[in-house]
Amino acid sequence: MSIDADEQAMGRVLRLPVTSVPGETAALRAEVVEVLRSRRTSLVDEMCSAVRRAGLAPLLETGGVALERRVDQGVRMAFAAWADGRSPGAAEVDRVRALGAAVARAGIPSWRLLSAVQVAARAGWEYAAEHTLSVAEEARRPRLAARLVAELSVAAMDMLGRVEALLALGYGDVQPPRRLAPEGVTRGA
Repeated sequence: MSIDADEQAMGRVLRLPVTSVPGETAALRAEVVEVLRSRRTSLVDEMCSAVRRAGLAPLLETGGVALERRVDQGVRMAFAAWADGRSPGAAEVDRVRALGAAVARAGIPSWRLLSAVQVAARAGWEYAAEHTLSVAEEARRPRLAARLVAELSVAAMDMLGRVEALLALGYGDVQPPRRLAPEGVTRGA
């Protein structure tokens, strides 16, 4: 048995035997993705609870979108990136930038928005890591658990960085960056 993976840059199909470490990892990763997708509602609830406990829910609701809906959109975007290798689409990019712009128009400092996103992302990562380890242990593949958690961590950091950059872009569209030095002050003067 093998798993086919299209290697687009090279134009070749790579066949990985399931008995190889990359093949086993890919098979287990597919199982983890299936489990996490089936538990998406619980994942979203966990993330929203963390944001509420931190008192940051109103920040993610800026612009009139319910917290659960906003977080669910983020979770779907993260699944697409981790499971399907897909970057955020134009509509997703626009939604994230719009949140940054709405926060700026409301006069809320961007660091508060980024804090709310960090809290949600951490809760989501903890939930996903716990379930990844559980699936790996049930499959009696504990050595692959570390590999999957590492992949999940890298993907989560990458997605978080992208989201934060898009939020900052949206924020910057409304609130131009402030100068660090008062006007008229120059170096060496």
